[in-house]
Amino acid sequence: MHEISLDQVDSSTYDVLIAGGGAGGLLTALALSAEGKRVLILEKAERLGGVWHGYWVNGYRVDQGLHVISRVNHGAFARLLNTYLTPPPEFVLHEGWQFRVDEKVGSIPSSIGEVLRWPLTGWRGRLGLLRIGAKIKTMKLEEMKKYKDISFLEFMQSRGATNQTMLDVMEAAIYLAAGVPISEASAYEALRTLKDTDKESSKLGSVKRLLLGSSDYDEGYVIGGMDELIRRTIDTINGDYVLNAPVEQIHEQNGCIDGCTVAGHTFSHKYVVSNIPLWSMPEIIDSNNPEVNDFFKQWSNMKPTHGITLWLGLNKVIIGDRKNRVLVHPIPNRWIVSISSFDSSCAPEGKELVAVAMMVMPGKSKEEMVEVMKGNGLEKYHPGLLDHIEMEHVQMSYATRAALIPGQTDLDRPGPRTPIKGLYIVGTDTAGSGVGLQQAAQSAEGVVSALNADF
Repeated sequence: MHEISLDQVDSSTYDVLIAGGGAGGLLTALALSAEGKRVLILEKAERLGGVWHGYWVNGYRVDQGLHVISRVNHGAFARLLNTYLTPPPEFVLHEGWQFRVDEKVGSIPSSIGEVLRWPLTGWRGRLGLLRIGAKIKTMKLEEMKKYKDISFLEFMQSRGATNQTMLDVMEAAIYLAAGVPISEASAYEALRTLKDTDKESSKLGSVKRLLLGSSDYDEGYVIGGMDELIRRTIDTINGDYVLNAPVEQIHEQNGCIDGCTVAGHTFSHKYVVSNIPLWSMPEIIDSNNPEVNDFFKQWSNMKPTHGITLWLGLNKVIIGDRKNRVLVHPIPNRWIVSISSFDSSCAPEGKELVAVAMMVMPGKSKEEMVEVMKGNGLEKYHPGLLDHIEMEHVQMSYATRAALIPGQTDLDRPGPRTPIKGLYIVGTDTAGSGVGLQQAAQSAEGVVSALNADF
């Protein structure tokens, strides 16, 4: 792609206009380019990518948020990149989850034997976990859909799962995926996350996994980080982009897309993909059609998620492995990963880059949250971590996706089509299962499929 100015835009030379150059918009453009389409991306910010972003801070390469990506072997994100980028990106898998409850450490067990040896609770809690774990492992995806309108806590309580330690560990795990506690998270989304697959399996296969478990983790970090991925993606896309170009209005005429107004410039086109958050769309849609306005108004009240990431550059290696660690207690839940253990290129030789992430605490300032992240057991359980900091960087993520709550699951959300013919919506808040970049990629695949059918 090439950067151009608004004055240089001739909309008739493009097959599709894309409003917003976040992950969903870029992945849509990448797939369309591979099919011979030429695109124009209109981005309001000073760069492309949105949360899909990486940059350097005092010799350390950080991402915008903690991007340990799920389903890197079988998911939509890896599928798009492996299909359209040559050579394909290299992912390094992590080596398992560790959940700490004060002095005890354990993973989420994947077999009957692991449940019976689970160190985080006593026998009563283990038996409760065995019952609920067996149900989840053998549950069909279709059955999970029945629980989309209740919270995961309600589901657990209906199954007699009341052990508090088990609920606390589940909450820490689901918080990372859904962005909300289990009292708010959709049971359907939580069950899918814990089952960790989008494919149905045979009864025999389910029983086998229940008995034998699995040590395979289809989650990892990409070599080169988000910075390298987004650079390669932009270089591969066929088309142009304009920065500092906010899409102010999207126009509808007689039920069809009629183009858009961008920073005072109006461009006509019959195919527009919007990567603009749904909660902003009512202010942007220019239509006299009640059906159109009601559609976007319905989705303008989605609850978004907000996170905070503390990046620590250490002058020596303290953690040095590829475990995903979660502090369950003492609260708040925090996710701790040694990113340089996956990809040494993000830190100077002999040093370490560690990320600590959590959901934003309402009512607290950034400084107060950083103090909480550094306290509450971090030094106790990772001694020396705070004594070797030579770089410290804090990110407050903007609202990048809707929380996975009842009424906002991938089963509820609109997309890829809208009531306006020729207008499609893409992004983590529109449709597609998974979390973060995985969700954006699934959404992009849906838009590309719809566009191909309508061209």
